[in-house]
This record gives sequence, C-alpha cells and structure tokens, in this order.
Amino acid sequence: MKRMMSVLAACAIAATLAAGCSKSSDQSANATASGPVTDSSDSGLKPADGTKVAMGDAKHGEAIFSQNCSSCHGAAGAGGGIGPSLKGEKSRKNDAAAIAWIKNPQPPMPKLYPATLTESDVSDVAAYVETL
Repeated sequence: MKRMMSVLAACAIAATLAAGCSKSSDQSANATASGPVTDSSDSGLKPADGTKVAMGDAKHGEAIFSQNCSSCHGAAGAGGGIGPSLKGEKSRKNDAAAIAWIKNPQPPMPKLYPATLTESDVSDVAAYVETL
C-alpha cells in the first residue's frame, strides 16, 4: 500500500510538472517566489535575492525518477502513463523553476516533498528531468 501511494504521488508530481511546463516557454514567467532567476557563472542559478540554487545530481535523480515518476511519465520521461512527456523540459523550465514545481506541484501531480523526497532528491530529479 505504501509503495502504491508513493507511485501515485510520483505520478501526480510528474503530471503537474508537465501541465506547468506547457503553459509557457518564457523563463521569466517561471520565476520563483523570491524573484526572477538569472544564470550564474558559478555552479548554480541565483534568484534575484542572491541565494544560490544548487545543481542536482542527474544520475541519482534518474534513480529517484525511476522509483517515483516513471509509472506516470514513462521510463525515460517520454510519457506512457497518466503523466505527459517530459522530453524537452529544459526548454520550458530552468532548474530553479523545475525545483519549485516539484516542491509545490499542482494536482493531479502528488506532492512528495518533504514527506517522501528530500531537498537534495528534488534537486536531483530536476537535474535529471532537465537532461530529457
């Protein structure tokens, strides 16, 4: 039962990511609550308030995606379940916007953070999705 709930939650997250991704390809429309996101020359993105958004580990994110998201978004994020394809997600959301979406998804995507996924897990999944 717990496994089933985790899978359902992951599916909901994936569906929410996909629904939010299709709304706009303008990165400025995906700014976080702390302000617009700008590219940084160092290892991450910085919101307007200067805090740093850590880049995730895409390899670890792939494993988490496989466990929690693939049943809705397909094994390689190409769709196949109730969730849409996440291919080309990078063109629709930058890392900071993807992280924000995973943390606070819209239904039917389940909210897995912070109950199931850690802060690091969220960053890792976002990094993986950005590679699709």
